[in-house]
Amino acid sequence: MSVRIFHLLTKYGLYHFNINQAHALTGTQKSLLSIYKFFGLKTEDLFILQEMKLAIISAAFCLILLISSTSGENPGFQIRLTSRGLNFGRDVALGFLKDRLKNLQVPEHTGDGYGIRNIRVTSWNLGSTTITTSRPNEVTLGINSAAATVYGDWRYWKKLLFFTLRDSGTVRVSTSISIQQTVRVGRSGDKPTFSVGHCTASIGHFDVHLSGGNLVATTFYRVILAAVKNIIKPALQLQICPQVVKILSDQSSKITNNFPTVFPLVFGSNVNLGLVANPAVTSDSFTLSLRGRCFPANNPGLSFPFNAPTTPVLTPTSQMARISISPYTMNTLLYSMWQSNLLRKFYSQQELSAAIGTSLTANVLADVFPALAQYGSSSLEAEVRAPEAPRVHITPAGIGVNGRIELVLYVVLGPGNKPQALTISTNVQVTVQPRLVGSVVSGTISHLNVAVTGAGGLPVEAINGIINYFLPSQILPALNRVAAAGFDIPGYYGFSVSGASIATRQNALEVGTDFRKAPPSTTQPPRTTTTLGPLGPICRSLRRIGPDGEIRPGPLC
Repeated sequence: MSVRIFHLLTKYGLYHFNINQAHALTGTQKSLLSIYKFFGLKTEDLFILQEMKLAIISAAFCLILLISSTSGENPGFQIRLTSRGLNFGRDVALGFLKDRLKNLQVPEHTGDGYGIRNIRVTSWNLGSTTITTSRPNEVTLGINSAAATVYGDWRYWKKLLFFTLRDSGTVRVSTSISIQQTVRVGRSGDKPTFSVGHCTASIGHFDVHLSGGNLVATTFYRVILAAVKNIIKPALQLQICPQVVKILSDQSSKITNNFPTVFPLVFGSNVNLGLVANPAVTSDSFTLSLRGRCFPANNPGLSFPFNAPTTPVLTPTSQMARISISPYTMNTLLYSMWQSNLLRKFYSQQELSAAIGTSLTANVLADVFPALAQYGSSSLEAEVRAPEAPRVHITPAGIGVNGRIELVLYVVLGPGNKPQALTISTNVQVTVQPRLVGSVVSGTISHLNVAVTGAGGLPVEAINGIINYFLPSQILPALNRVAAAGFDIPGYYGFSVSGASIATRQNALEVGTDFRKAPPSTTQPPRTTTTLGPLGPICRSLRRIGPDGEIRPGPLC
């Protein structure tokens, strides 16, 4: 049935048609009913129009909910700059703007008997500056009472009868200028965009000082003074905004074009930090919602069997910035490592023998694992692996990791003949409470549970009893000594963190920090070299970037 017929039936009352009321139909209703029957539809079908309407409304409502819930991608990484953070960025940007504004050029001017040339801005003092944000997407940079000094050369000539009077000297102008420049922020794909908007510039006081020359005729000087005010002042007024707009537009284009959406990480992985939503601008903050998806560098199209969860609203802070890291970012990193076989370590017979100080053969372990007795003095090799990617969850109690670890023993029967002889399966659950002191991130393992689920025929209960006996007294303290060593947050591009704090919430690890321009000290506290067995390759893969941009070895090795 067409929508038009449905509307006609509704308009003329057939929407609620009851067969018992057929005698009361108006002429128009009877005509429409005849048309309805003409299309081969049954009278009884009119009874379901009400239900059809309700179904359509319900389906539309559900569709709206579905679209609203799936139209956006949850971020894995969020950065919010507060007003203090924006002011820090303002100071950095103003240093750049100040250097470029020195290039303001005022064209020379020649009038009736005078000329002013070599006009140049020699210094800027930007005075008080402000940066304000407003919904939905505007940032306004304000420069109030900026002091500028302008120099130029003046010359004057006057023809008197048969000779010409000439004089020349320099002119110095001191002026105050106020600028208001708006920038609109947006998004193009996964990169931010910046559109330079309205600019206003106004010149306050304008003091002119002439020097040089030998003439004392005040008339000449009045001519020069008037020329300076009539030439330099409007020229500055006309050029300031175009110059500011050009500088900001050029830099905005560079930021957009060079915005790095992919950063290299450790373990042969990269992280995609492209935008998943438009930058959020409020009256006192600027927030970027980034994808935060890690992937192997050689497999950027890797798909993941999970999605980013909804993250909580960032906690208000008085610091310059608040950063939120979702468990999604951590899980994509672990999944990428697992897919790249980085969560497995193979030990040859030589490595095992070197580790225990003697040759490791099947009969050495046969007393513990009877299944190995059949292999006699055959050498053994081992593999520690994760049969599936570990999963991270973040709660107020800390960062939790659940995973499975398998120890597999192989018997070396000959070249290329290494059957799997024994597998020990273990479930591991660990919770870490992170700490951040200065720029050093460390942690405390508050919960550790290791449960053997299979041990080559041995009684699992007995083995778990032994593990649980040594876990709190030996294993957990040893792991906490390693976790306490921590690692340093690297500095980038001459900036480093200052006064940072860290906290865990439901589905978010949050870091609050200030920034400083000074690079971090090259002097680091001494680290104890630690051997982590199967974690050794991971330990040695850790890197940090020094203040000189060089890659340093990881802090644990």
